[in-house]
Amino acid sequence: MPTSAPLSVSELSDVLKGHVNGLGTIEVQGEISGYKTYPSGHHYFSLKDAEAKVDCVLYSFQARWIKVPLRDGLSVVMKAKVDFYGKSGKLSLIVDSLKPAGEGDLFKKFTELLAKLKAEGLFEDALKRPLPEFPKTVAFVTSEIGSVWHDFTEILKTRGWRGTVWLVPARVQGDTCPGSVIQGLKQANAIPGIDLIVVGRGGGSMEDLWGFNDEALVRAVRASATPVISAVGHQTDFTLCDYASDRRAETPTAAAELIASGQTKLRERLRLLESELQRHSPKAKLQSWYRDLDLLYAKLESTAEEYLADRRHRLSELGSDLHRLSPKARLGVSREKLNQLGKRLQSAGFESVLARGYSIVRAADGTVISASKGVTTGRKLRLKFADGEADATGG
Repeated sequence: MPTSAPLSVSELSDVLKGHVNGLGTIEVQGEISGYKTYPSGHHYFSLKDAEAKVDCVLYSFQARWIKVPLRDGLSVVMKAKVDFYGKSGKLSLIVDSLKPAGEGDLFKKFTELLAKLKAEGLFEDALKRPLPEFPKTVAFVTSEIGSVWHDFTEILKTRGWRGTVWLVPARVQGDTCPGSVIQGLKQANAIPGIDLIVVGRGGGSMEDLWGFNDEALVRAVRASATPVISAVGHQTDFTLCDYASDRRAETPTAAAELIASGQTKLRERLRLLESELQRHSPKAKLQSWYRDLDLLYAKLESTAEEYLADRRHRLSELGSDLHRLSPKARLGVSREKLNQLGKRLQSAGFESVLARGYSIVRAADGTVISASKGVTTGRKLRLKFADGEADATGG
């Protein structure tokens, strides 16, 4: 009897996908955990109960119909289709709709303990101590595994913080977390010269951070002999340790920024004071006076040059006036005028007229005949030309 050929992985994926798609739309109840949203508008989270959990996707086009704000710890009833994605081998629920089914167990515990401890006055502002402005010795109670410790110390180094920071290893997740962190707090308080303690870890789901909601740990944070910064999770994560601590930092790196801020501000003030001292130092004043003297000298030199140039111009004008009014100059002007008059007289004289072709007619006795009637027939005449004289007889 022939045996069937083995299925390929792709064929198995298709079989599984066919089976889960055959379920159609199902209704399932559970508690939201690890909730995240992205700029695309899609929502990702897990739906869990005490025994199991499954990944869920709520796409943006469906999310617009959801009226309740989603968050970790919220218990919901949702309608969804089961999907199997072969490339990742991942089974997930594609959400069609959901509605609240009441608060999740963890969130109920959180709110109940918060109310209890708040009623005791454990979170009163009057109990919170101011942080030292310039802490020199700091302890960080956190896991020695992962990037949190590295990122924390890198920020301190980058900001130029000078001091000693101790890593106090502790388990920051799971059932052993509270006892481990409490022991870490005791060790940190025992460090000689300790100024400040940071308790924290990176982000995670509500379950991941649940150890920091433990009542014994919360009371230990409040009872610490040294001021405590709680730096648990990300900006949106809140734990009861945040309420009990002397200061909450949104993230562990934000705690490092806070620790370094005092020295950063001090260095800035020192730089400003140094600049101010330099500005008022004898050397700076001398340099300022030298600059003022240079400016005055340049201004004086410029003014003197302008004054001398003006005097030179004025002297030049006076020299011209003196030359114009001097006897020699006046004699020259008079001589020029006489020459001009001489030329005019010369051009008006009879010689000039004769040169142009005219002649003077005189009688024998030398009398000038100026009209034609004075010239009679047979009268002896004497004609004067430009180049000489000649006799003539009237006719």
